[in-house]
Amino acid sequence: MNSKHKRYDERDNIFSRRDLVPGSDAFDAFYESHPELKELDDEWRKRPEFGSGIHAVDMGLFTSPADIMWELGRPDVIDGSPATAKQKLSPQRAALKVKTFASRLGADLSGISPLKQDFVYSHRGRIKYAEEPWGSSIECQHAFAISLGFREDIQLIKTAPFPGELFESALVYYRSAAAAVVLANYIRSLGYAARAHHFRNYQVLSVPLAVEAGLGELARCGFLLTKEYGNCLRLSTVTTDLPLQIDHPIDIGVQDFCDRCKLCADACPSGAIPQGRKFDTRDVMKWQMDDVKCYSYWSKAGTDCGMCIASCPWSQPDVWYHNIAADWASKSKLARILLLWLYPIVYGPYKPKISPDWIEPRQR
Repeated sequence: MNSKHKRYDERDNIFSRRDLVPGSDAFDAFYESHPELKELDDEWRKRPEFGSGIHAVDMGLFTSPADIMWELGRPDVIDGSPATAKQKLSPQRAALKVKTFASRLGADLSGISPLKQDFVYSHRGRIKYAEEPWGSSIECQHAFAISLGFREDIQLIKTAPFPGELFESALVYYRSAAAAVVLANYIRSLGYAARAHHFRNYQVLSVPLAVEAGLGELARCGFLLTKEYGNCLRLSTVTTDLPLQIDHPIDIGVQDFCDRCKLCADACPSGAIPQGRKFDTRDVMKWQMDDVKCYSYWSKAGTDCGMCIASCPWSQPDVWYHNIAADWASKSKLARILLLWLYPIVYGPYKPKISPDWIEPRQR
């Protein structure tokens, strides 16, 4: 399949740059190719390590899911040889079985799309297993992508930028990884190639694939925004050659809503989320987050922030009046305007919730 746009190089990702070890061959090679980023990146490297400030008693709430995800990201875990015998299923039947199993594995949302090569990374950059070294080219030629969405607890996310948000994020990433690995293994048992893509080992861009699969739309903050959960969810993906009935992109009014709403940009302490209109990014018109500003704040706060999620009008608690408002907003421009007017009255400006008592106070 030919690519319409230039594929994104994972080595350019802010997390890939964070993983580079000063003095290593990869470090020297990257900044020789990108000298304009060296001074900028050296600045945020001077800041405290990500996760700083978490009480020692609670550090495992963050590291335990991350450690297991590392094991779940190994190449022989996320991929493997399919069974010799191919099971015969119609695309409709196969899609039903895949989505049902995904739900039983904990996915709150699932959808299927063709795997566009535009959304496959060009080169390995972030997680470096021996079998997939930094800078190696990525070839993922599967026909389909199964996008999986996992809801986060908005009450914990609303403690952002304090550690409760980070603990919830790490735990849901772990769930999304485990589900993707098991689902890919199931598909291989049917005799078809399948690879899991999750936080510890992506070869694909999960957000645009989820948009193609009809889970939601791309929001101002750069996250997927769904009618059901707003942007309060995490994603994983399974790519496969199992013939599947595909879903299609949806229009729930997010582009119109985010064009009017700037609450996530207002709440963003680093100014990483643009206040203005969309602009051309790699031949695509969209709002583009400034990843350096974002990660620089993460280093300062010691968490992955999450205020853009917590402040979004679509990502509020699961109560009847919010669900009705979200449903109306997905169908009517007038309802979207009304939601924007009512939101400050009902919820007020974003203010972090007090962390639950099972979380220790931050260390300074």
